[in-house]
Amino acid sequence: MKNYLNDLKIAVVNKDINRLEKLIDITPEYDSIEEAQEIVAFLKEAISILQKEKNKLSIEMQKIKNLQKFNKEQMKDKQTFNFKV
Repeated sequence: MKNYLNDLKIAVVNKDINRLEKLIDITPEYDSIEEAQEIVAFLKEAISILQKEKNKLSIEMQKIKNLQKFNKEQMKDKQTFNFKV
């Protein structure tokens, strides 16, 4: 399944999150042990990339929650600004 391996390599190199998510869900087929090992190595890298993206999103979500909390506190004191998510 050379196409899978090539797609996976390209997605990892480009850090293409959307493509990686799709490829992670596919069960790859392989012709040799070496190809299977290469697929496993690239899948590990893909998982690492996705985990880093998840962590970045989590941090951004926490920042938004903190801003919302700050805004609520300011509203109590009538020192508010419009903040919509």
